[in-house]
Amino acid sequence: MTEAPSTSLDDIVGGWLGAFEQSLSSRNFNAAAELFRSDGYWRDLLALTWRLQTFRGPEAIGAGLRAAPAAGGLHKLRLEGAAQPGQLGQFGETIDALFTFETADALGCGVVHLTPSDQNGQRQYKALAALTSLSTLKAFPAKIGPHRERSYMRATQNGSKNWLDKRIEAARFEDRDPQVLVVGAGQAGLIVATELGQLGVDTLVIDREHRIGDSWRKRYHSLKLHNEAAMNHLPYMPFPPTWPVYIPKDKLANWLEFYADAMELNVWTETTLVSASYDAASERWTVLLKREDGGERIMHPRHVVMATGISGVPNIPAISGANTFPGPIYHSTGQNDDLDLAAKSVLVIGTGTSAHDIAQDLCLQGAEVTMLQRSSTTVVSVEPSAAMMSRLYSANEGIRPIGELDLINASVPYDLLRQLSGPLSRQMADADRDLLDGLRKAGFALDNGEDDTGFFMKILRYHSGYYLNVGASELIIEGRIKVRSGVGLEKLDGKCAVFTDGSRLPVDAVVLATGYRPQQEAVRRMFGDAIADLVGPVWGLGEDGELRNMFGPTRQEGFYIVGGPMVLTRSYSRYTALSIKAELEGLSARRPPDRLAAE
Repeated sequence: MTEAPSTSLDDIVGGWLGAFEQSLSSRNFNAAAELFRSDGYWRDLLALTWRLQTFRGPEAIGAGLRAAPAAGGLHKLRLEGAAQPGQLGQFGETIDALFTFETADALGCGVVHLTPSDQNGQRQYKALAALTSLSTLKAFPAKIGPHRERSYMRATQNGSKNWLDKRIEAARFEDRDPQVLVVGAGQAGLIVATELGQLGVDTLVIDREHRIGDSWRKRYHSLKLHNEAAMNHLPYMPFPPTWPVYIPKDKLANWLEFYADAMELNVWTETTLVSASYDAASERWTVLLKREDGGERIMHPRHVVMATGISGVPNIPAISGANTFPGPIYHSTGQNDDLDLAAKSVLVIGTGTSAHDIAQDLCLQGAEVTMLQRSSTTVVSVEPSAAMMSRLYSANEGIRPIGELDLINASVPYDLLRQLSGPLSRQMADADRDLLDGLRKAGFALDNGEDDTGFFMKILRYHSGYYLNVGASELIIEGRIKVRSGVGLEKLDGKCAVFTDGSRLPVDAVVLATGYRPQQEAVRRMFGDAIADLVGPVWGLGEDGELRNMFGPTRQEGFYIVGGPMVLTRSYSRYTALSIKAELEGLSARRPPDRLAAE
């Protein structure tokens, strides 16, 4: 798009949107694709494709638009607010703008990042990245604002059921099956159930713990969120502004319990999924649930959402001599609040976030702690470095709606984020130079992530291998926490740990901070080999540039997976809910494309 003399930013964006709409309405998809840079991205979150998809380059974008069911019906593209000057790292100056649009069935919103170039003496603007996102199904708007419940109970001669009567009845599911069964009542399960509830989808959440929030409440004593509260608000109920920046685990646990009640979620605690199978003919699941009293219930939901967390199945390595070791052996996922290891020698195996937090907690209790480092680790200070990743949220908290911030965040596809992460991660490392030099001198092996892209890309790729420092690094530098790096644990011999270099360390207790097995194995444990193999790998970036089998349809009909960092769970679970609602109402094709095949 060519800029006219003295054109305003709004006019530039308006011209781009007009050209995009005109190209699509005339079904000239190649012309629409030419509005993007040669290295540009179009990302669609359900709006046009009914999938979570990213396309890079005009050829792929044109093909994606051509295949998108709703692309030809895109209309009423309008600038939302004012366009703003911005900058995307090494890509230079941008014009950033939010916009709204419609399709036949939905209302949508999006973001575009335009960059200038000079061709034949004229300045042109093309999209480095554009996002189209489904926000509302026209026939089924969320029950918020003007669509909230307005009925008023009027007394009758025989009395009426009040709100509490109805809530108790709804939660029992005595005379019906839920449309959706959500497995897991941590933040991911509660968030997706909330989004489903606002769309009028009858949903039951189950959890094996005694209380909602126990998945946090029972973790190690010192646990706090390592990113800012501004990033982690829950839908419809943000944390109070009086809360600490880094939320303690028990505070979060209690909030989740309160949130489930306030959002009127149907949750069965102390309930276990025993078995599950899917019948393609009836398009329903058969699930067997075991209740807290030992009773069983068979249900037939249309959809199942697995929300047990990306870190679902603990990785517990086989250690020679463990069965004769006289001291305790714990895994970091277990109940560790009551550990009393003062003046004891403790070996912590691992150097990820849990390992650091537990080592710090034990050290401050007076234990003699040694960390066994099996592979190099990315270490970043919480402040100022890690806070750079949350500036969008922290700088705009209370100023811009968090849904708008999530939209802006989602407008940078993961592959573009990878390119931007290199310079930013090096900036972080430079800010942390003294910290990192001290760790190296203490014998701690460091890296800056695969292809020098830092800790956040490690989260997206592996959900492991990093630590946001909240104090353990200083204890390592001071020598109060010892580190053994470059060796492995060969065996436990009596009360000694024997390492692969032949050295020995007397130990009274061992903590396995050894992470988790791939989430596909959690699917296998719950749903069996056939479904796990059909679904394929979970988490990590796939060849299509999206998280594998997360938030959108999987190859198993009626099956979704949600989880991961709270900022992603909050942002993307609404698309899970919209996708399920669209399927239930017959608005979208049920079967996902072959590109979602197991890699």
